[in-house]
Order: sequence, then structure tokens, then C-alpha cells
Amino acid sequence: MMRTALPRSGLLPSGTPSCTCARQASHFPASLSTASSPPPPPPAPSTSLYAQPATPALAQALDNPAWSDPAYLRRYRDPSRHDARLPPSTSRRLETSAKSSAASSSTSDASSANGNGNGNGNGVKTQRSRRNRLEMEALWSGGDFSPPIPLESYRAQTTRPRHALLFPGSGSQYVGMGAFLREQKPAQDVWTEAEEALAGFEDWRKGLKLHEHEGELGQLGRMLDETEAARRKEPKLREVVFEGPQDELTRSSNAQPAILVTSTAFLRTLERQYNLPLSKTSSLILGHSSGEYSAAVATGALSLTDGVRLTRLHGLLTHYALSLPSIGLSPDLDAPPALRGQMSALVLNPGHSHAELTEVIAKIRAERQNLSGSEGTVEVASFNSTTQVVLAGSRDGILRASEVLKELEIASRAADLPVSAPFHCSFMAPAAAGMHAALTSPSITLHTPSTPLVSGLDGSLITTPSSLVSGLVAQISRPVRWSSCLSALPTTHDVRRLIFLGPGQALANLARRDAKLRREAEVAAGGGGAGEAEGGETEVLSVATEKDMERLRETWEEEDGA
Repeated sequence: MMRTALPRSGLLPSGTPSCTCARQASHFPASLSTASSPPPPPPAPSTSLYAQPATPALAQALDNPAWSDPAYLRRYRDPSRHDARLPPSTSRRLETSAKSSAASSSTSDASSANGNGNGNGNGVKTQRSRRNRLEMEALWSGGDFSPPIPLESYRAQTTRPRHALLFPGSGSQYVGMGAFLREQKPAQDVWTEAEEALAGFEDWRKGLKLHEHEGELGQLGRMLDETEAARRKEPKLREVVFEGPQDELTRSSNAQPAILVTSTAFLRTLERQYNLPLSKTSSLILGHSSGEYSAAVATGALSLTDGVRLTRLHGLLTHYALSLPSIGLSPDLDAPPALRGQMSALVLNPGHSHAELTEVIAKIRAERQNLSGSEGTVEVASFNSTTQVVLAGSRDGILRASEVLKELEIASRAADLPVSAPFHCSFMAPAAAGMHAALTSPSITLHTPSTPLVSGLDGSLITTPSSLVSGLVAQISRPVRWSSCLSALPTTHDVRRLIFLGPGQALANLARRDAKLRREAEVAAGGGGAGEAEGGETEVLSVATEKDMERLRETWEEEDGA
């Protein structure tokens, strides 16, 4: 397995000296310093973390014209051409090296062998997008390339352990995801239903009459009305998913329904083609971020048609909400860094906690009260694991917060996420109001989940339509506590097998890493490594490829025959 070491900072150019305790203490207020050296001289009159001048290295990054070049930023958000480690140079920021014909031929052969090729070059593109996607996930999770699931991970047991299904959310999309499923009848049916739902989306949306509401929700409704004609000319979702381009797929109004459809195609193919009753036999079902819509569809709480329309609306509302005067941000790559919405993954350094990071972010937020709207804002959007946290806000705010956290040696910025709007932020309340109006409208039919869902907000169980609506609405403007949800599965719910289903492996890799850290902690504490609360180890499976599906079926059949 290929491994790469994550640099101390994912923000600054290589060669930038790491901070010393003395520099750290002199650069920030004593309340934030973690240095144990003698107290430094009194700071200058202005000690504001937010208002102080940027360090030379940060200034260099912010002043580099490539950082603000829209063409570079499209590349930066494109998993097929992503390189978050190296700050751009004006001479190579747009470089996209051409593959040799021999390499393309080799990739094409591998694509055909894996069932992803279709003889017209799309298999090559799918394989390349998939490979580059895995490389980008490595940055998000802390530097290790996403490994293939080892065969021993799929080990049949005498008694099948209680398992949970887990679905990915925003940011997991890439061109060609789920392409190998296109020949499967269940997946074809899913896409047919999804495209029929989207064909009627605008009529359904207008029926919600969002423009008639007062305040900012009414403003959002009128924005959607004014841009309807342009949306009707956009390419079909299926074409965007399988053909790209990536920046079109990354738009929230495409990415969110695309992830839902792809995840549902995975599940229904496994259930109807492979005869694996996953949703019926699962003890719990979870969705990360917008993946909660996939989870709701899996349990029958939402129909696929309603889920597809709701996720497209969710993407549109969060996109246009940025333009509201009270927010004042922009999804446009041409916007200045202080006004451009963004989400970035950070990796905590060993020995540091979520609480430390949250305290620093809270102090930075408190010092930007004099700024208008959400200019320069930054918030914690998601606690994905014990070592990874996602920030959301403006690009400038995230870069500055990352610099502070790096100087304090608490965390390093790993990569920007491929999303077109920041989610799970307090300033997204207008979008949340729009989703509440949609979810409670007579046009949406809600059912009691056939399997309990787990709320990503607090780990509580969702067992009624009303609690489902509350959770889906609240998560738009509140942080996701995914790490806490996963840690409670074995200890509180006795779930010993986690089946991550759908595009991408980042969440599975983070869960696997946390499970390893827990085992190591138990051994160090003298627990003998028996596993969570003496119940045994938690098994983490990722079902993201055709081979993964075959292995899961083999394991399932062995356990049925045991």
C-alpha cells in the first residue's frame, strides 16, 4: 500500500519553517498559547487573532494570484486534478499532464477487467477519476492513501454480528461513480425513477410557493423563480455523473441528488441482484451530512422520488442563501477570498482534542464582530473522527483559522472539500427554513422508518416522521458529530459491523483508523485489546466497487451456511 506523510501544514509552501514555542507565544494572546516557555514580552496593543496582520507565509499564500485564479480553483475543487499539498505556482497551476497512449491502454485494460470499461474511453476516465478521488481522500483523512479493503476484513462469522449501514454525503461525488452498476437492472430502475423525479422538479418546487413567504425565505423563493429558465437548459443528472465535468457535478444541486441516487443504486443492486437483505437486517442506518436522505430512502421513510427532489432543493437553497444580504458570501470562484464560501478538512495533531480546536475557533469568531454579514467567518461544521474536523465559512476565514491552529500546533489544514457551498453553519438558517417548508408540505409523504435512523447531530434515534423532519432541518445549520455517533455504535447499540455503502472510502478509512486507535488505547490501558467494552472488535467494511460487492456476498453466504 502506498503511503505518504502529511506535511505539518497543508496551507503553506514547502520549506516554511515550523513554529517554535517562543514564536507561538509571542504571536498570539496568552489565553491561546500552549507553550510552556517563560512568558513573552507584552504583545502589541492589538492582540486580536482576527485583526492582526497575517504572518509572512500566510500573506504569501493569500497574495499569490494563483490562489484567487478561478481557473485554478476549479482545478482545486476537481478530484480528477486535485493537488492540495502544493500551493500553486503561476507557472503550473493549470497543468494537466497528458497520459501516454500506453498508459491509457493499460488503464483501459484494467478498466475492462474490473467491469468499468465500455469500449469508448469512458472506462479510462472512470478509473482515472476513481484513482484521483482516492488520492484526495488520503489528504482529508490524514495522509494515507485509501487502501483497498483487505480480504481478511470480509471474514465470515459463525453468528452474523449486528450491523449498521452508513451512507456518504456532500463531497463524496466524483465523475463516473457507480459506473459499473449501469448494466444492473436495479440500478437502471433507480436512475429512471430519479430522472422522472427531476423532470418534474420545477413544477413541484413552484408548488411550494416559497416566494410567498416573508423575509429571507421569500427572497430565496424569488431567486429560484428568476433562475428557473436557466436550470431547465442544464444537462441531465445522469450525463453529469458519468460524463462530467467535475465542477458541474460539484454544484450542490447536482452533487446531493447524485450521491443519493448512486447510494440507492448500490443498495438496491445488492438487495435485488445479489439477494442481500441489508436494510431489513440492519440494526441501525446512518447518513453523513446529506447522506441522511439516502438513509431515509433506505428505510422507506422517504420515497426515492421525494428524496431526489428534496436533495436538489437543498442544494439550490444552500447555494442561493449565500447571496442573501445577511450572509454576503458567494459560491462563485471569482469572488474575493473574504467572500467565497468554502469547507476544508483539518487533521488534529497527536495529543490535541476537538475541545481545543473548538475553543480557538470560538475566540476567532468572537473577534470578527465588526465585519459585515458572514465576511471572514469560520465555524466547525463536522467532527468526522477523533483526528479529522471540517471547517466551513469564507475562504479567507478558514485560511486564517488554519494559520492560527498551525501556529498553536493543534491542527493542520489538509484539503479543501469539493463542495460549492459551506454546510452545517449557523448562517444557513434561511436554507433550513426552506427545507422545513418543503418537508412539511402535502407534496411530501413521510413514513415511519422501517429501521431506526441515527441523527448525525447528537446520535439520537430517529423513529418517527416528525423526528426525521427535525433532524434533516437542524443539520443544515448545526455541526455534524459523526465521530460521536460512530463511537456509540458498539458501546451503546452493540453494533459490531459497519457497512459503508456508496461512492468514496474516506469515511470508512476514518472509522477504521479510529477503531485502531481505540484498540491501541485499550491495550495501553491494560485492557488486552478485547475490543469495545469487551464485546470484540468492530469490523469496518467499505462497499464502493464491484469487487467489494462480491466479497460482501461471499461473506454473507458463508454466514448463512454456518
